[in-house]
Amino acid sequence: MSETLTSAERKRQVQANFDSIAARYDALGFVQVCAARLLARANLAPGTRVLDLATGTGLVAAAAAQLVGPSGAVVGLDLAPEMLAQARRKLAATGLANVTFQEGDAEQLPFPDQSFDLVLCASSLFFVPDMPAALREAWRVLVPGGRLGFTSFGASLMHPLAELWANRLRQHGVTPPVPPTRRLADPQLCAQLLREAGFVDVAVESEQLGYFLPTTAARWVELAASLEGLPLARMTPEQRAQLEAEHLAELDALVTAQGIWVDVPANLAFGQRPSQG
Repeated sequence: MSETLTSAERKRQVQANFDSIAARYDALGFVQVCAARLLARANLAPGTRVLDLATGTGLVAAAAAQLVGPSGAVVGLDLAPEMLAQARRKLAATGLANVTFQEGDAEQLPFPDQSFDLVLCASSLFFVPDMPAALREAWRVLVPGGRLGFTSFGASLMHPLAELWANRLRQHGVTPPVPPTRRLADPQLCAQLLREAGFVDVAVESEQLGYFLPTTAARWVELAASLEGLPLARMTPEQRAQLEAEHLAELDALVTAQGIWVDVPANLAFGQRPSQG
């Protein structure tokens, strides 16, 4: 996102971008693996009240609802109404009654103080213009002793796939989108932001959550579903077909016996609101 945009403009851009990919979002493997790992590390117990910030299509929220059981409750919050529409459609098929979704801003949470035992934010905090404000708000809505957990990505995310795609777009005269993932690439910064927001017992661990895609076509599916693929919507069918053919050809060089490696270095950050205060 351009540094010349105001905070409100950035939020509108984020909302529009995610609304445009909402129907395809669940095809993104790196989103799936980060959501699953965050939930595994959160150690959810029955009865927990959970807020899932930037819930998207509800990947974390729906799974959390199953883990906390009927005595617990989950709220998924997101800026993008189309993402929430997808979340609600999926929820209707699950029969879960302990999860709700609502539109809202992570910098100004529409909840009273001390409403939740746990706040989670998977692969999304770096999209918030004022990350410290969002973390302070998370601290506010947590009960004393409540925890926050979020994931971010290391600097080598999607290397070399992202660079190949960006260069291919440039060869077609297209400026590639630059998602703001590097804002939280440094684990030390993740820890610093948590401490500055008032969290204690801060721990940030870096893990490799990468995986193999079976074919170049599978990479194209992920690409078309992602923010990286936004320029495709502005192309003619002929331009898109040409770009796809060229990119799949260059991806052939990356195919191994296991498939195409998708590099997903992840930071898993946790902190706790002090038991007193």
